[in-house]
Amino acid sequence: MDAWRINAVTAVVLMALLVSCSGDKDDLQVNIGVAARVGDEKITKDDVEGIFETLSDKQKNDYKGKRGKADFVDKLIEEEIIFQEAIKLDIQEEQDVEKLMEQARRSILISEYINREILGKIEVGDEEIKRYYDDHPDEFMTRAIINAQHLFTTSRKKAEEWKRRLGEGESFSKMAVDESEDELTGPDGGNLGYFNPGGYVKFIGTSDKWSNAVKGLEKDEISDVIEFEKGFSIVKIKGKRPERIMPLNDVRELIVQRIKGLQAKDAYEMAVAKLKERYDSVNFMREELVASMRTAEQLWEYVQMEDDPYERIQFYRDLVSHYPEHKYAPQALFMIGFVYAEELRDTKRAKNTFEELLREYPDSEVAGSARWMIDNVDKPHPSFESFESMKEAMEKDGE
Repeated sequence: MDAWRINAVTAVVLMALLVSCSGDKDDLQVNIGVAARVGDEKITKDDVEGIFETLSDKQKNDYKGKRGKADFVDKLIEEEIIFQEAIKLDIQEEQDVEKLMEQARRSILISEYINREILGKIEVGDEEIKRYYDDHPDEFMTRAIINAQHLFTTSRKKAEEWKRRLGEGESFSKMAVDESEDELTGPDGGNLGYFNPGGYVKFIGTSDKWSNAVKGLEKDEISDVIEFEKGFSIVKIKGKRPERIMPLNDVRELIVQRIKGLQAKDAYEMAVAKLKERYDSVNFMREELVASMRTAEQLWEYVQMEDDPYERIQFYRDLVSHYPEHKYAPQALFMIGFVYAEELRDTKRAKNTFEELLREYPDSEVAGSARWMIDNVDKPHPSFESFESMKEAMEKDGE
């Protein structure tokens, strides 16, 4: 009987433990992958990582490590609490807030369209990447890096005594620990770490005198006594990496992004031009502006008085668009290319405009000038202040 009672008690205890463990397991399963909870809303670890990746490098540094991530989740919890409270108060139903939300929605959709359908479809080939790499070596040059240690004192006499003792074979590191007056690096054997010649150096600061004396030293070489703004230094070079160009494979993605950036404006304008053909859009204010000038002659006269190059391009373009058969139309198109080439230094857009001129007005008086500009716009030449100065250059070339 007693044995039975003991077994019964044991069974009850085991059953309680099983139920308890089963509940903990369910809780664990429910909370797997969850970083936080606010009421019924869960913030998953994937949510946290996704939002974290949108932060700037500086913001990411503020939330490094486990403690930093925990602080970051606290911020997300605060935002979720405020968001839920705003929903309870029906703030989203207020007219001004609705307008702001619609503006945000429009901005997001426009931005996503541009990124996906325009910028995302710019293709950059291997030849283009290689050409950019070859034409812009300065952009991929890594500066020389030196790793060194030093002894510092404000006494020339002491520095010269150190130099003598080093020549007799005394330990540079031990001397730095025992005698250097640089309290920042002395305890660490005088180690200055890695630095760029001419840049900031630990304790030294930025000193041309010091850097010029150090940058020509080779590995394991010890300098003479260097006098600079703070006092006297003796430097030993621990390691040195010379200036070099980064390999193409290391900068390929960077080049792709730079080329895409350069092509973005043209890609955007071409895409919008195609969309305009599909959508019926009218700028009544521009039509009123052009109509107020009445004639192509008046428009041509007006544009000559405009100082801003972009405004001149727009007015020339208006003339071509509204008066394509007028004698000034090919000249206006030429002047658009001329402004791009000589004032804005945008040779690609200039060439595109001159090629448009040759397609639309192949027999015009300025067709020859357009061909000359296409052939010469990329070549070194003095800046042309006017169409007439460009014609003089053409005549010298025998055109």
